[in-house]
Amino acid sequence: MVKLRKTASILIVIILLIVTGCSNKEVIKHNYTYKGENELWTVEYKVNGTVTFTEKNGKTECESNSNKILTVNYKKDLSELSSVKHLEISYESSAGGGKSNLDFNDNPPNEKTYTLKSGGTGAIENKDEIIKVNITIDGKAQTIELKNVQ
Repeated sequence: MVKLRKTASILIVIILLIVTGCSNKEVIKHNYTYKGENELWTVEYKVNGTVTFTEKNGKTECESNSNKILTVNYKKDLSELSSVKHLEISYESSAGGGKSNLDFNDNPPNEKTYTLKSGGTGAIENKDEIIKVNITIDGKAQTIELKNVQ
C-alpha cells in the first residue's frame, strides 16, 4: 500500500512538471492603440501582436506575429470632399509603414472612413513611439502624429 502511494505521488509530480514546468517558451503580447487628430481628421492605429522567444538547442529563437489597422475618419460633412480628385493616406513607424492611393476622377468620395490593414511576421511598433500619418488631398499634404493612449 505504501509503495502504491509513493508511486502515485511520483507520477503526480512528474505530470505536474510536464504540464507546468517544462515550457521553454516566453510570449510577450503587444496591444497598442495610437491616436491623433487635427481639425479635419481623426486617426487611430491599432497594433495587436505577440513575440515568442523559444529555447532550442541552447539558442534563443524569436518569432513575431501582428495585425495592424489604421483607421482615418473625416470629421466634416462628406459633401466637403465632393471636389476631391486624389486622396493619399500613408503612415510611417519603426516597424514599417503603408500607403493607400485613391483616385476619384468623376466620382467624388462616398465615404468618410478609410482603413489600411496589414499584418504578418516581422517587427512590431514600440509602445512609446510616435506614428506619423500623412494625408494628401489633391497635392496638399498634412501630417498627424499619433501617440499611444494605453
